[in-house]
Amino acid sequence: MTYQLPDTLIYAEHEYRLVSILDEKNFFDVASLGITINGCSTANYSGRLARFAVVDDELLLKDLAIRTSQSLPINNVLPRKITIKEQVANFGDYYSEFGSIFLGEDNYYLDLNIPVEYTGKLLIADDSIKEYRVVGIFDSPLKFRKNLLLIVEEGLVFDVIDVSNIIENERKRRIITETEIKNFSNNSDVFKLFSKE
Repeated sequence: MTYQLPDTLIYAEHEYRLVSILDEKNFFDVASLGITINGCSTANYSGRLARFAVVDDELLLKDLAIRTSQSLPINNVLPRKITIKEQVANFGDYYSEFGSIFLGEDNYYLDLNIPVEYTGKLLIADDSIKEYRVVGIFDSPLKFRKNLLLIVEEGLVFDVIDVSNIIENERKRRIITETEIKNFSNNSDVFKLFSKE
């Protein structure tokens, strides 16, 4: 399977990769916006790429790239087509690494700022470790030096815990292989580490 492009989350004016979601089924569903996804790419089986943000402790859907033939407004924002340069600027540097999957029929919604009514935990990460960068198909917290655990209740982030040391200890005790990283991408396994948090 091809590496899957990650969603991102802006916290404290810094963009992180969203690497794990506890109770993912209740996190975010494009269908709730009234949009139907048309097909997907091998680098993005969901057919969408999202950027979330925490603004004044509120969890928001900030930007959305979606593969669809519908050009419907979302939250009074009309979709538009954007260039690869704009993709990199708006959806992160991983486009420069893996190329574009959303040019053509796809719709870009910028500055949506839609509240995400979610209760659960999110793990965001940054500062990738070079030797683990392309191991595995999913982002795993093991691939990053900086890991933050966000505790969210009804769309409000009420606690942020730096769990980088916990992840570092887990990385040290494992033999890092593609299988190990894939297995540690499983949301329930990841969050077992933070049962005391």
